[in-house]
Amino acid sequence: MVGAALLAAMTGGCKRPPATEGTARAAAAAPGAPAAAALPPHSVVRPHAPYKHVVIISEDGLRPDALMHVLPPVHRQIMARAAYSLQARTIRRASTLPSHAAMLSGFDVKEHGLYWNSWHPERGWIHVPTVFDEVEKNGGTAAAFVGKKKLEHIAHPGSVDMFARPGYFCKKVVDQASKYLVAKRPQIEFIHFSDPDDLGHSQGWMSDPQFGAVRHTDKCLETLLDAVAASGLDKDTLFILSADHGGHGHNHSGKIKEDRLIPWIAWGPGVRAGYKIKSAINTVDTAATALWALGYPNTPGAIGHPVLEAFEPHTIDMHGPQL
Repeated sequence: MVGAALLAAMTGGCKRPPATEGTARAAAAAPGAPAAAALPPHSVVRPHAPYKHVVIISEDGLRPDALMHVLPPVHRQIMARAAYSLQARTIRRASTLPSHAAMLSGFDVKEHGLYWNSWHPERGWIHVPTVFDEVEKNGGTAAAFVGKKKLEHIAHPGSVDMFARPGYFCKKVVDQASKYLVAKRPQIEFIHFSDPDDLGHSQGWMSDPQFGAVRHTDKCLETLLDAVAASGLDKDTLFILSADHGGHGHNHSGKIKEDRLIPWIAWGPGVRAGYKIKSAINTVDTAATALWALGYPNTPGAIGHPVLEAFEPHTIDMHGPQL
């Protein structure tokens, strides 16, 4: 059943669900809270971008070898038509909030400022522009559906048309995310699944229960892709599936490679099919790739770069190798 917040959004509701708006206002007014980054005036969206929409999916805590050990059917089908790397890396502070902030901004912790890993409304928001900001300031629309409230620190007030936490696990998240994507067709939508991370912490990374969580996210991906295909959105949408970190034992410190290795998988029209990317990829490259795909320049000062190796030459030729 569609939640009240989602129904409000589909009928011209507010920028955020009411409860989220209240939390955001309280955080903005908190003493010492960092101000949201100043955004330039609106400008015209580029007319010749390779894609009309970008969907970024993060499977929290998904190690590449866990994915390949299970390789459930939907992931398998995706990889057959995707450009991918199983050797991508996240930032050194390999935790959910800092890593997702890097993924969605293109900056490391020193610049983006989200060094903690829990919800602290008094600390305000990310210190740099995100992909949401860059899209919104150019007249586009953005949305985020997440399993963890702390990720709200990454969405400046007013930078997303919808920010929602429908539930903790992926089924409720993807149900609302899919409905919103089809109904509102935002230029960029971020979807976050908590399942692999939850079972990693509780049962251990590379355990049978965590493998079960990967199978569960596979079914959630099926829900999303079925909705997208039925709506025709798959014809002009770039999808990027990745993770914020891996893990070992019951945790992820970032000190060993198993904590920092993540999958990076891109698919859509104009993407090389079944292609193993040879160049090094960092999570900060996700933001740059999303902006490039939508025809926007990279955020000034960002350290990420578009992963152009993932695309067919004619896709790159639409507006040049880099804006």
